[in-house]
Amino acid sequence: MTDLEDRAAATVSTEEWLARRRAAESSGPETERTARNLRRKAQLRPTVRGAVTLLIGVVALLLAYWGGRRELLVLAGAAFLLPAIGLVVVRLRRPRLDVLRTFAPPVVAAGDPVDVRMRIRNTGSAPSPSVVWNDAIPWQEDDPAPRQLAPIPAGTTEQRVRIADYRLHPARRGVYAIGPLVVEQRDAFGMVARVAAVGEQDRLVVIPTVDRLPDGGPAPADGEGTARLIQRRVAGNDDDLTTREYRAGDALRRVHWRASARHGELMVRQEEHRSRPDAHIVVDTRIGGYPDGHPDAGRAWTETLESDAFEWVVRMTASLGIHLEEAGFRVEIEETARAQLEQIGERWEGGRRIDGFLTSLAGVRLLAPPPGELSAPGGPSGPLFAVIADAEDVTADWLVRRRRGADVAIAFAVGPRPELAERLTEAGWTCVPVAAHDRPADIWRDLAVQGLFASAAFRGAVDGAH
Repeated sequence: MTDLEDRAAATVSTEEWLARRRAAESSGPETERTARNLRRKAQLRPTVRGAVTLLIGVVALLLAYWGGRRELLVLAGAAFLLPAIGLVVVRLRRPRLDVLRTFAPPVVAAGDPVDVRMRIRNTGSAPSPSVVWNDAIPWQEDDPAPRQLAPIPAGTTEQRVRIADYRLHPARRGVYAIGPLVVEQRDAFGMVARVAAVGEQDRLVVIPTVDRLPDGGPAPADGEGTARLIQRRVAGNDDDLTTREYRAGDALRRVHWRASARHGELMVRQEEHRSRPDAHIVVDTRIGGYPDGHPDAGRAWTETLESDAFEWVVRMTASLGIHLEEAGFRVEIEETARAQLEQIGERWEGGRRIDGFLTSLAGVRLLAPPPGELSAPGGPSGPLFAVIADAEDVTADWLVRRRRGADVAIAFAVGPRPELAERLTEAGWTCVPVAAHDRPADIWRDLAVQGLFASAAFRGAVDGAH
């Protein structure tokens, strides 16, 4: 039996998850269906007080007929009337609210708190009733106690709005649906309650925690600075060297305003060659490489698999990518399944150059690629890093082919089987077994202490990378 067959036999839950995912994609995201279910389940129900009052009414009515006591009919009528009035009042005075959430910070790292501010607006023609509320969130918070929302008048625009604040503590990276707002309304006598979901959902982006890798490791050998650019042209001043005329389809963010003012027409930055060496990070995003994966429906914006090994892979990818980029490398991210990650941007974009990269890591998930071999590896040479778990044979074959010549290649593998580690080592890779609870910074420090980055082979590969 092949390795792929072994995994297929041992991961029935994954196949079930794939079937559910196809069904989910045909009917919309799981979280949207959950929000609709909350709204459909909105219903009136008697409270404990209302149920006791109705029970008293039934007993009083029976005693009135059996004992011939007419005064008990008055008690029974009052006991039935109070819940009936409450039912009518709650039904007619439904809260008509619109909810807008803002998050501070707008993108948060896993494990960090995020402050949520809700702008609740009364869209009805009458004051809203007093309600208690809780926001629907896809994880359990330590303080889920409902909060009180006083009546909102139907006056001016400012009077129609109430501000409510609370704090969330997302423990895991992902793109989460926050909301809708769940409110409970009661009549004045507390006989009838109505629980309903109001407002829409808002999206919270939780990026993986980025470990600052310690000093040590590869460094570019370019003695004139890591940000130096070599241009295609060799004539003209600096602006002329780095710009060309605007063409239809060019992104406005590439417009060079100083050169445009001098030439009297829009000029954009032209494509540039880099003097800094290339580094490559291979990320395994194939489901078959993570035997610890299990379905986790409804937590994230799209249904996905939970895997502690994959979470470590994502965290290491974020930490390693930023570390190499700050060290002066031009970092290229390669994936073993369909591409999901954005590349780290250009240096002239400043702090924004890594925003798209980290945001894409928040939503990256395990995929089930079509069977067969991976595409032929390509790209220039340079230091090569692979972040994997217990990769499939097809992925291992691709990694063996991906390393060419004297390329230095390091594979961080979460709980790999011995056969995988041995095969990569024989192919010239340095296989570093790790556990899902290890900190990337500690693993990186251990490699530096062992002298791997100071070896002649490694330095030679870095020096001749580009």
